[in-house]
Amino acid sequence: MRRKNIDRREEKRAAVLSAALGTLFQLLAVGALFYLRTLNPPDWLSGLMLILAIADLIVIPFTFSALWQRVREIEKGELDEARKY
Repeated sequence: MRRKNIDRREEKRAAVLSAALGTLFQLLAVGALFYLRTLNPPDWLSGLMLILAIADLIVIPFTFSALWQRVREIEKGELDEARKY
């Protein structure tokens, strides 16, 4: 029983770390896109960079929604059940 708790704790930690790093990289991409917009690119390119930055920002809440679902799956032991078969 203790081994399962340790495994689950490690799996939760890995899931949280993955979501945090993914979010960090998305925010870095947004920052880079906003910085590149300050270099006076053509209007169409500036608009494209703005759309890409907004799309990156929109994805972030869904990342945490997926994290929440993954943590619940780990707590319920669904991965352990799948390994039995």
